[in-house]
Amino acid sequence: MSNWLRFQLELDAASAIDLDTNEQILHVAGRHIIVLLGRLVVPLFSLLLFGGFALYRATGGGFVVTGVGVQPGFDFVNWLFAVVIAALSLIWVALLVRGKPTRQARIVLGMIIAVLALLIYFRSIGGRIFYHDPQIFVGQAFDWINLVLLVLTLFSGVGVFFVSYDWLNDELILTNQRVIFDDDQVIIPRLLERRQQQQIFLEDVQDVSATTETYAKHLLGYGTIRVKSARINGDIVFASAREPMLMQQKIMGQVRALRKAMSDENYVRLVADHIYGQKAQASKPSPDIRKTTVWRWLNWLIPNNPEIDEQTSMITWRPHWLFLFKGLIGPFVWLTLGSLALVIGAALLLPSPLLIGLGTLFMLLVFFLWAAWEWEDYRNDLYILTPEKLIDIEKKPFGPEDRREAGLGAVNNISSQTSYISNLLGYGDVVVTTAGGGGAFTFERIPRPRDVVAKITEYNVRFKRADKNRSLNDMLGLLRHYHDAQLERDEINRPTL
Repeated sequence: MSNWLRFQLELDAASAIDLDTNEQILHVAGRHIIVLLGRLVVPLFSLLLFGGFALYRATGGGFVVTGVGVQPGFDFVNWLFAVVIAALSLIWVALLVRGKPTRQARIVLGMIIAVLALLIYFRSIGGRIFYHDPQIFVGQAFDWINLVLLVLTLFSGVGVFFVSYDWLNDELILTNQRVIFDDDQVIIPRLLERRQQQQIFLEDVQDVSATTETYAKHLLGYGTIRVKSARINGDIVFASAREPMLMQQKIMGQVRALRKAMSDENYVRLVADHIYGQKAQASKPSPDIRKTTVWRWLNWLIPNNPEIDEQTSMITWRPHWLFLFKGLIGPFVWLTLGSLALVIGAALLLPSPLLIGLGTLFMLLVFFLWAAWEWEDYRNDLYILTPEKLIDIEKKPFGPEDRREAGLGAVNNISSQTSYISNLLGYGDVVVTTAGGGGAFTFERIPRPRDVVAKITEYNVRFKRADKNRSLNDMLGLLRHYHDAQLERDEINRPTL
């Protein structure tokens, strides 16, 4: 079971995130099975209840029956009900003494006592709530009541499957570059899902804590993982995690290994660059990403999304093409209704050709101006990623413009959000939180949001590593100046050739 569950988690994690070229999944932590059991209480109870009733009736069972030859009287079950009524009556009296605050509880208890009293009376006159006799209850297997019970059983079984699948799709993923919290809510697997992802780059991981708050959690082996980010409001909290201590060790081990590898690599490169003059050529991030393309002759109407500048590695996204068509619904409705009005008016009123021509011209003019406005409004909403910064441009057609920029060094967190419908149609929102009071960047209704998150992540990682290299270069430059100053003041011996 453990190996199968681990395999399923890794399989789902691989499909939930888009990995960078050199990125690989190292470990995945899912919710503990106790969470699944808690969520299965209602659907599993419904499955057993409706399925049990259907089976009971199919084999000759009946409910609330009389006249089946049972002798009237006060049997053991009735005495048991009487004891329960007596106990509940004592509780009711105790609540009555406490006064008005217990009024609702007393009403509920009173109803339960009344139902039990009716059951005692019903059974005392020879009735039975449940009675099984295949000779009396014949032909119930496929009557309308059993068909309803079977349908309810089927729905309950589907509910059990969906709850189990939804539980399996919540995971904390560790790669060699980042930690990702993938939170999915599933209605129909792979079709109607709502995804929300939050991530922290390993360079920004400040601390990882794993806690099992109670003895029960400790014995069962689950708890809470908190990944603390050096960025403000960037923490990830994953509750009810399976084997939290193992995940904590995995993350911190990878963080330490990454920091050591980066330090060693940087020192070797700096020595080769500044001491031996072996300057390495800086590499640019790859702008390669899936894009929506149309026929070349339609590019003037629907541009490629995203548009890629290979020279500068700049990527420009626009909202999903569906929202261009949504904006064009109004103009086409106007064109359709206007055409109908012209045809009906020409048939009934018999206007002159001049009036018909003027009406047609007015209708087409409004249509083209309105459609051009919607098209220009769509084209002017731009989300731009460069190797150094993010740019969000919202511009009204031929009018005001709202432009925001943030350097990649200010990025705190990158997450994606989809609703059930947007996930089905292939678009969503990408939210980029940044340091400072400027608020988050939200790339709204963008196609393939997971691809966008992966690409921003790649650019961000490269920028941060380059920024760290610049800091090390500055430090090495300072040391060189200090060394030259010492040589000028004869504080150290000059090297001899």
